Parts: sequence; structure tokens; C-alpha cells
Amino acid sequence: MKVTERIMMIPTRMGPVGLGMIGPKVARLWLPGMASKALESAMRQWAPEGDQGAPPKNLARRITAYFEEESVEFDDPVDLSPLSEFDQLILTTLKENVGRGQVITYSQLATMAGKPGAARAVGRAMAKNPVPLIIPCHRVERADGAMGGFSAPGGIEQKRAMLHMEGAYP
Repeated sequence: MKVTERIMMIPTRMGPVGLGMIGPKVARLWLPGMASKALESAMRQWAPEGDQGAPPKNLARRITAYFEEESVEFDDPVDLSPLSEFDQLILTTLKENVGRGQVITYSQLATMAGKPGAARAVGRAMAKNPVPLIIPCHRVERADGAMGGFSAPGGIEQKRAMLHMEGAYP
């Protein structure tokens, strides 16, 4: 039986968030920063035959609450199957160990995942994260305290805003 992708938009005060589900797992999440039409196009590119539907109510409520600066946790199951074993390890380690309001360096995350010396590869794994927010790649920064990259719409300013909402930075 083929599992069909489902796509949906969740309105937030910062703009629409796109969500792509495969079965009960979150497979894609697009952060705010794209116009609705551009977001819809990106979602259709990810799932050309995907069904549009309503997001899981509890997840939609938490995403909306996050952008209202409420403290919420994202323990939702994710589908990382398209990624390499290394990328899955790094992203899973991040999700399980770095909470709201915390930041970690690329090097610290590499060591935490049992891959010391792989800071650059950790950075590449962050760029491939298909579910930012649920796997909080915005919480990873450079060893010198600089933000590092952020490939989501809004780039570094979006990363800084998210960390500020979480209380990691004044």
C-alpha cells in the first residue's frame, strides 16, 4: 500500500508555516517567510500528488503557540529516511538533547553524537534538516559565538528571532 504525502498550511503571526506529512510522520516543515503562493508551490514541488488536508490539531496548535512565543515542545515523529545515516544521527542527537532556549556549537554536537572532529559535516547536516523547528537546527551556532548559517527563509535574522523568542538571546 502506497503512503500518500499530505500537505497543509498553518497560519501564524509571522506568516504561514508549511507542513508535509507521510503517514503519521512529519516529513517536511517550511518556516514562515514565504508568501502563500510561493509556499504552496514549494509544497507542491515536494508532493506533486499529495493530498491537501488539515494538520494534526495538536501539532498545529503548538506551531501557532511557538510563534506566539509560548513555551512548547515538539516530540512529533519525523521521517528522516531520505537522509544519510550520519545526517539522521546528527539530527536525532540534536532533537533529543538540545532544548528550548539552549544553544550548542557544531563541534559540541559532533562530539555529543560520537563524531568528534566532524563540525563541518554537522553544519552540512543542519542545512539538510527537512523539519526545522521540530528538529531545532536554529539552536546550533559556530564555536566563536557567531550565528552560523541558516537556510530557511529569512536566513540569519529568522534564526536570531527564533532564538530570541526562546529566550536564548536578549
